[in-house]
Amino acid sequence: MHSTDREGYQDETGSTESDEPVLQHPYLAEARELGFVQMVTTIATTFYAIPIAWLVVFALVYEKVPLSNFFVWVSVFFVYWVGSLIALRKFRNDQPSRSKHLLPVYIIIALEGVLWGAMFYILMGHDIELDAWSAILLVGIISVILPSYITFPKAFHVLLLFTWLAASVSVWLIADRFDLVVEFILTLMIYCLALAYIIRPIAGRVLEGIRLNLVNQELTDRLHENLATASHQAKTDALTGLLNRHALNTALSELIVRGERRRTRFSLLMMDIDFFKSINDNHGHDAGDKALQHVARRISAQLRVNEGDLCARFGGEEFVVLLPSTNSAEAMVVAERIRQAVESSPPEFLQTPITLSIGVATYQPGMTAEALLKAADIEVYAAKENGRNQVRLAPTIQSKDAVTSD
Repeated sequence: MHSTDREGYQDETGSTESDEPVLQHPYLAEARELGFVQMVTTIATTFYAIPIAWLVVFALVYEKVPLSNFFVWVSVFFVYWVGSLIALRKFRNDQPSRSKHLLPVYIIIALEGVLWGAMFYILMGHDIELDAWSAILLVGIISVILPSYITFPKAFHVLLLFTWLAASVSVWLIADRFDLVVEFILTLMIYCLALAYIIRPIAGRVLEGIRLNLVNQELTDRLHENLATASHQAKTDALTGLLNRHALNTALSELIVRGERRRTRFSLLMMDIDFFKSINDNHGHDAGDKALQHVARRISAQLRVNEGDLCARFGGEEFVVLLPSTNSAEAMVVAERIRQAVESSPPEFLQTPITLSIGVATYQPGMTAEALLKAADIEVYAAKENGRNQVRLAPTIQSKDAVTSD
């Protein structure tokens, strides 16, 4: 992440704002875009409160100002209000963006400023007390509106400018004393400039917070990805892409716990590549690695995905397959299918097929992982001694095959 200094940054118009916190990459443009979206969403919500201000104005002008003037102003404001709500809702549904909606939003805001400023045309010049309340009302309205623009202060500058212009013109048209007109215009201008000055650093810090939030979100996503990658690497054999020994032990332990709790069985296949040493000796270790990858792919292709079968590289040229909810007879069928699939599809760089010696063992409640692995391993060696390329079921397990799988 880039550091933040006080040198200033260029906004969209190219000016340098040295009194705001520096917003640097990454995510400067995204932060400004998000600030614009939040501003549009907020003003679309606050627009629903405008009729309350109309009621306040009506309470002020009642029996003091000709109601015809008030109703003309409210009618024009009402038409603008309805049209703006429709437009803002459409912007929100389309996902607001500065490239598409900046100018229309500025127009909506400028017209709102004109209408609030025009309020002085119907309020002032009738009663001294009403003149004072008119100024207080306008200040209050602007103060209430201000938070809606905190994420995009340029829009607030537009509102202030057009409010000041409309109010100044309104007072100019109705006032009969030039000195009071000048005093009002200057006072309102100072107030608007003060607000514009105050909101800039605050808005800059809010925008910087949005940018930092985006950066933090990226870092969080990257951390999650790295953790997922690390977790995958921690349980995956780098050469074959199968589960490694650690992941196998974890999966086997979980199956045993489930078997103890539910009194159910599962089966385990241990398989060893026949004459693997001769592959390395005759073709090189690179060919041996390719042979392991080939066998891993052929084994994986025979697994029952819907049953949750798992395959792991146990070490060297040995592989282990876990078959959940599988009894001995079903496990023998899967083992034979794997043996035939490997034998019938030799890799191109070998002249002879690759064969497997496979030992099958079925879990019974009370067995440990070590006992189950040892039972299957014994059958692998028995297969080797009896000619290789065959599947054997552990006899001690076979004699107790009355228990069924879940």
